[in-house]
Amino acid sequence: MTSLGQQLSQIATSGSQKDKPTLYKQVLIQIFEGSSKTSNDIVIETREFLSHTIQESVGLVVSRQLLNDFISVFEVWAKTINDSDIIQGVWNYLLERTQSRVSAFEEQISIVREKLATSYEEDECWSDAARVLQGIPMDSGHRVVSDDYKLKIYIHIVRLLLEDEDATMAESFLSRASLLIHNCKELVIQLQYKFAQGRVLDFKRQFLQAASKYHELSYVTEMHEDERINCLVNAITCAVLASAGPQRSRMLATLYKDERVRERPEMSGVYSILEKVYLERVLKKSEVEEFAKTLKSHQLAKLGDGTTVLDRAVIEHNLLSASKIYNNITFMELGSLLAIPSEQAEKIAARMAGEGRMTGTVDQIDRLIHFKTSHILPNWDNQITSICHHVDSIMESIQKKYPDWIIANAL
Repeated sequence: MTSLGQQLSQIATSGSQKDKPTLYKQVLIQIFEGSSKTSNDIVIETREFLSHTIQESVGLVVSRQLLNDFISVFEVWAKTINDSDIIQGVWNYLLERTQSRVSAFEEQISIVREKLATSYEEDECWSDAARVLQGIPMDSGHRVVSDDYKLKIYIHIVRLLLEDEDATMAESFLSRASLLIHNCKELVIQLQYKFAQGRVLDFKRQFLQAASKYHELSYVTEMHEDERINCLVNAITCAVLASAGPQRSRMLATLYKDERVRERPEMSGVYSILEKVYLERVLKKSEVEEFAKTLKSHQLAKLGDGTTVLDRAVIEHNLLSASKIYNNITFMELGSLLAIPSEQAEKIAARMAGEGRMTGTVDQIDRLIHFKTSHILPNWDNQITSICHHVDSIMESIQKKYPDWIIANAL
């Protein structure tokens, strides 16, 4: 038996139960003292101390107190070594040793799991961090766990899973959070939940709903300005990637009319494509390639037909733009315009017409697509709206360059 083991045995067999916590803590502090000890020496003694601490012979009350003391002392020492492998190894050992008595040490296990998850998160081991947090006992019945604490953990798990691009599992934990969010009064948690909602919708390619959620968050004054602008950029990106149709057009109009889109320098990467998409202009290949550089990996994922999410969005947009220019067009000419096979162009046009996202009919005998023109007045209104936006933009530029002239003319 080592000298540490002898000390621990002597304390365990001593008569005074009241003095044991103090004596154990003195031994605990001694483990982390001494300049001659290496980190490995301390880890070995730490494991011996933990193995002794959780024994039933020590007593549950004393064991819980010792684990709390250990967590505090070890955390201070861990900051001095800055070695994640050692830190994670000790936390994992503690969880392993308490596995057989989870119900007895639920509070301590929860604390350790949070600290271990933080260490994994710092190393960008997202899935490991999420797995550790999933092991926190929430509904065992041996302790009262508040809804706010559950909600905080669930949302943290969602964020970690999304970093690892596991949207399926993230949605599962977001569903658990949705059962608790209505009772939450803490604004930070509410905002984290809404942002997690937006990201899950984004990953699930429900881009229109994601754009709406991001745009809503971009107006929350309690968020940092950089975060609000980031939400606005995400909203524009998702709106561009959404399936072409009336709902997307309304979202694009809302974003295009947002003054921040033209004023903020951070918008320069997405404003040009937003403008062209909103004004229903055909997108060029170079413009699409430039926009693709700003996208995340899941937004460039391949679909079942071999195209990407961006490819589908651009094809549908250009098809809708073509419907504003042509009265009718052959399958071959449409395929050439969209840079896809004529058969694929026919299928896409038929699907969009069937879903009510494009007004037109498909004539398979003559291999023609006939576009139905909308009423003249709405088109006229849209053109007037576009001119007004351009005039407004010109006035803003004049105001910035010649403010005195603006004041003098009472404009």
